[in-house]
Amino acid sequence: MNNEAKIIKKIVFSNVPIKVKSPLRISTGKDDGITDMLILKDKYGQAFIPGTSIVGVLRNYISDIYGEKIENIIFGNVNKNNENQSLIRISDVKLNNVKIIHRDGVAIDDITNVSKDKAKYDFEMIERGAEGLLNIEITVRKKFKDVDIDEVAKTIAYILDTGMNIGALTTKGYGKIQIKKKPTPFYIFDFSKDEDAWAWLEYLDGNINKVPVKYDDAKSNIISDFRMRIGLSLKNSMIIATTDFQEELSKESNIKIRAVQLKSGEDYVIPGTSIKGVIRNRAINILRNLSNYKNEEKVVSFIDNLMGHGKKVDSEGNNKLLRSRLHVNEIYLKKNNFISKKQPRTKIDSFTGGVFYGNLFGDEPIWQIDRAKTMISINLRIKRCTELEAGLMLLILKDMWLGNLAIGGGKSIGRGVFCGNNCLINYRGNTFKIERENENKIIVAGKDGKEDVKEILEKYVKALCGEFYEE
Repeated sequence: MNNEAKIIKKIVFSNVPIKVKSPLRISTGKDDGITDMLILKDKYGQAFIPGTSIVGVLRNYISDIYGEKIENIIFGNVNKNNENQSLIRISDVKLNNVKIIHRDGVAIDDITNVSKDKAKYDFEMIERGAEGLLNIEITVRKKFKDVDIDEVAKTIAYILDTGMNIGALTTKGYGKIQIKKKPTPFYIFDFSKDEDAWAWLEYLDGNINKVPVKYDDAKSNIISDFRMRIGLSLKNSMIIATTDFQEELSKESNIKIRAVQLKSGEDYVIPGTSIKGVIRNRAINILRNLSNYKNEEKVVSFIDNLMGHGKKVDSEGNNKLLRSRLHVNEIYLKKNNFISKKQPRTKIDSFTGGVFYGNLFGDEPIWQIDRAKTMISINLRIKRCTELEAGLMLLILKDMWLGNLAIGGGKSIGRGVFCGNNCLINYRGNTFKIERENENKIIVAGKDGKEDVKEILEKYVKALCGEFYEE
């Protein structure tokens, strides 16, 4: 009798409390005639995270870290030569404390830097702060007794500790979920031990009489990832506009307030979509200038390979999707570090130079209270980053550091401009620190603070220039 299907072990993550750390969008794919994309709800109208969404993200993580063989063992495969069912089962996560918010976006033309026609869209999201309970069960059978599945479980726990992004727009910082209290508890029931067999029966009755597994930082595969954290201060005003605000704001004065700074709860927010949008636009412009506008196909191919695309069509007429490898996070700004003020403006007749009668209006942007302090931190990560891509990120860092790359609305009147204060870069086992000592001096050093590493960083930029430069 073949007993390879015999269950020899169970690994469970039971009622693990998780929290939504950034707005989450898992869409039905339908609209209601007003909003383009609605969030997924069950038949009772309760928002939830499908187990399939979590399985898909974890499968991608495990594949990156352990390779395809372990991925197929844990999550199953339908290869005719080596079929096996999934060992892992993840339940849907019903969410409590759910607040539905609306976000919108617009596509920007990378030549004119203005919005594209008919490219405005909006969608529902679950605001950060929603909570739920996650349940994972891994069934280990005798067939895989020689596979270190315990180590994989530790990696899953570590992923939950650090947080993972699920749903749509994850590379733009949306959909981050994380355990509420570290470390993530999980339990291993080894049925070769009598006490574990009895403990499993008690677990089925709702009692856990085991100590959670202890683990250190688990295995990861980030040596080829490029990570950069940029510390900035806001030089002038900034507004990433929303018109979804209470009318009382505009009734306090005779000025008609058109828009205010976007908020998440009590915090001001810089959406990941805004950050990634300006990075993509600037990256395209840098490569076009390096190539002297002579090799558009090469520029577009490079950007698509780095930041993904969803509209390319292959020779058979099918959509050829490519996922972005550049990840950014949303930025939340504490209200006590910034101040919002109404800024009156008037519409000018471009022909006469005079004002339009009755066209006094205003916005309500924000200013940083103490501009000497670092209050804004932008985190970038590129998976499987090449030296050319690292060089491109350094050129974008330079533009942002010097105030030549703005975020948000009102760029033409000086809004959304930053001043760089510090930067930490991790790439290929090296750590680089860049700090502003004063207005005229910047220090670039290695991990120990003494090593001069300018030549290494310059090598990445020179590699990019050598690849794209044309007379």
